[in-house]
Amino acid sequence: MSGFDVRFLAVLSLCALVLPGAVPALAGALERTEPGHQAPPQPGANLPIAPPIVQYALPSQWMTIRSKEDWRKAGTFEKELSKDCAALRFSEIEPMRFRAYYKGEVLGVAFGHGLNLHDPGKKADRKKIYLFRNGDSTNCTVQSMDNKDPRVNPAGNQAAAPAAGGFKKY
Repeated sequence: MSGFDVRFLAVLSLCALVLPGAVPALAGALERTEPGHQAPPQPGANLPIAPPIVQYALPSQWMTIRSKEDWRKAGTFEKELSKDCAALRFSEIEPMRFRAYYKGEVLGVAFGHGLNLHDPGKKADRKKIYLFRNGDSTNCTVQSMDNKDPRVNPAGNQAAAPAAGGFKKY
């Protein structure tokens, strides 16, 4: 007999001694995997509908526009910007940080001068306000409207704009 045969017989006899003791331990029903662990619910039992609701603080949000007209009449539809929005090349930095409310529909708002606007292609007009409907999906639509703020668009509100674009001295 060679040394290999002796080692093979020793391993075989060791397995024959260990395996009969392991089989009954594995054959028993497992009701609990660890102390304190609950058994699975029985079929047909009442299961909880959802886990408890945990409320987290939302970031501050500002209602910038409130109107009773339809959102489709708010501005002009921007087809190319809507395509870029669906491809995430033109979007809000923080969705719904600024909001516009149009007759039951809430839209996200971003400003052409860069406030809350992700525009790596520099396609935005500084004098526009952009409204995003479904801004976090591929069904995103973008509307643009003129910004009436005289600090951004002096031609937007001639009556309130100071002469020569400067500030009035009091």
